[in-house]
This record gives sequence, C-alpha cells and structure tokens, in this order.
Amino acid sequence: MIEAKINDTLKTLCDGRISPLVAEQGTQKPYICYTKVSEVYGDVMSGQSYVTYCFQIDVYAKTLFDAETISKQAYEALKPLKPFNVSNHHDYESDTGLYRATLEFFLLN
Repeated sequence: MIEAKINDTLKTLCDGRISPLVAEQGTQKPYICYTKVSEVYGDVMSGQSYVTYCFQIDVYAKTLFDAETISKQAYEALKPLKPFNVSNHHDYESDTGLYRATLEFFLLN
C-alpha cells in the first residue's frame, strides 16, 4: 500500500508525529500530515498498465523556517520513491498560529 510507504519514509521526522489527513488535536508541534490527493489508473487494451498517485505532505510548525526545513527533509527522504512534478507552497494559518509548508508530488507505480 502506497500510504504505508509514505508513512514509513517520513516516520523518522518530527519524532514520528506523522498522521494521514489531519493530526489529533493537541499534537505537539512540529508535525506532518499526508494526503493521497488522487489515484489515476493508466489503462491499455490488455488491462491496467500503471497507477499515478498525487500526494500532499503538510508540515506544521511554529516558524516558517522550521516548516520549510522539515519539508526539505521530507523531500530528501522521499527521493528513493522517485517523486516527480514536485511543487512547494507556504502558508500561515491564523486560526492555529502555525506555519505550513506543503510539498505536493506524484508517484508512479
């Protein structure tokens, strides 16, 4: 399962505070949430030939520097999975007071 690979790859970051979709309320900062955004099947006449996954990794931290640093570490850890079309975004969530560094990428299986 591709989600298990993502979780196993990232579990050394943020002291293991990795969650699918959303972290539990009160989770110590910084932490990482990951989401499988999409799963697209490539079909040929003889059947399915490949699957392309789009994932989003969100790093939440008290400072933008910390969020960006952990996001870069996440990207380095994910490199063996051969991510492509990688993009980075940054945001500040005023309701939580946390900075978010988002890493979005595709994987081919």
